[in-house]
Amino acid sequence: MLLEQLRTFTEVAERRNFTKAGEALNLAQPTVSLHIRQLEEEFGTALFIRSRKQFSITPAGQLLYERARQLLALAEETKEDMMRQSGELTGTLTVAASYTIGEYVLPRLLEDLLAAHPKLEVVISISNTEEVEAKVREFRCDVGCIEGTVRLDGLTAVPFMEDELIVVCGTGHPLAGKADVTPVDLQQARWITREEGSGTREHTDHLLRSLGHVKPGRMIIGSNGGVIQAVAAGLGIAAVSVHAAKNGIETGKLVRLSTNLPPQKRTFSVLHAPVMADHAAVSAFLEAVAEKK
Repeated sequence: MLLEQLRTFTEVAERRNFTKAGEALNLAQPTVSLHIRQLEEEFGTALFIRSRKQFSITPAGQLLYERARQLLALAEETKEDMMRQSGELTGTLTVAASYTIGEYVLPRLLEDLLAAHPKLEVVISISNTEEVEAKVREFRCDVGCIEGTVRLDGLTAVPFMEDELIVVCGTGHPLAGKADVTPVDLQQARWITREEGSGTREHTDHLLRSLGHVKPGRMIIGSNGGVIQAVAAGLGIAAVSVHAAKNGIETGKLVRLSTNLPPQKRTFSVLHAPVMADHAAVSAFLEAVAEKK
């Protein structure tokens, strides 16, 4: 009986599906079947009842599921304790980040952490804010970094940085040379925005509502890099993070517009489930983020 077999078994028991369990574990379906068959042969009993119309766990399977969860939790706890004893982090930290943070902020946040713990492997996935929240809630990542608002029931959000959205255009855009850009100018311009569910889109919509609920023409692009490229090409204007616009402004591809609008501030936060706070890698990440404030 191996821990990997027990991990596979618990995934199958929870998802009631061999294929979905394999996808969650990044295992081929034949490997999932092999792990279950090996356990059934070792214990001499069926663990699941499988047919075209039914998929259920047997009484023996239910007993094994309860014990397997305990064993896997104990194994993880032992690993955490051993890492604390050695003072060196190993293993993998999975981080889900919204686009602005993942593309422009997260590398700087990880710099000191990886320097202090060179054996720690970090796996980063970049999604919009809604998807990051879902990954944290479903324990598909250890920790998330978000730029928008989320439903905080059952989750912990730790603010770590203030961001500002600025309105930019390309150097060839008609508004690029205006000293004072009026609300009417903004209302009549084509806006390039992120997709629904994006933290930047949420704040852009708030800005547009403040202009008088006017809905200007839009181009919707699913990444910050795409928005920046479209703006630089003169296709429209956009509200983007100062972090995302920094390089374009410095290289002369973007122009920050003087809109006389109130500052569009927002907060970047680290999001995690409370039970993850004691995990060594998550704790180290939170400490590294706190030091960057």
